Amino acid sequence: MPSLINELLLGEVSAVTGKASQIILIDPSKLKSGETLKLRSDLRKAGAKLKVSKVRIIRRAVPAQAAKLLEKSKGSVGVILATDMVAAAKIVSDLAKEEKLAVRGGLMDGTTLDVAGIKKISELPSKQQLYGMLVNVLAAPIVGFARVIAEIEKKQNPAPAAEAAPAEAAPAV
Repeated sequence: MPSLINELLLGEVSAVTGKASQIILIDPSKLKSGETLKLRSDLRKAGAKLKVSKVRIIRRAVPAQAAKLLEKSKGSVGVILATDMVAAAKIVSDLAKEEKLAVRGGLMDGTTLDVAGIKKISELPSKQQLYGMLVNVLAAPIVGFARVIAEIEKKQNPAPAAEAAPAEAAPAV
């Protein structure tokens, strides 16, 4: 019979993960408390949330595809619920490079991602960079047209040449 605490934890984790379509599963056991606080803060800034609980509870709370990634896990597991998967994956990948946590995998729009998939997502440009690229693509034709018009105007109305100074008479020899 499950304890009341476990039932409450399951209800809390299920409420958070039930509506999430982008999940990253991590093993935060190597993180110290200060590093965990920094991770939570960085994730919050990126629009993500970290929930850590026992593997048994997480397995029951996350969708079936993500639960398969936790088959061999023991202890506690962290679930990152992200609105911007790229930003969250970058934060997690940076910590994984430093070997402070282990990435188990993830779930993105119903597709299961392994560790390599999370790493590939972390290498994508961020949402702000993509917006900048889009603005450049949209502005390029307008900027090119403005440059052509400026060149045509220069050719039609050349700038007046500086008046030449009167030549001095050459001395007689």
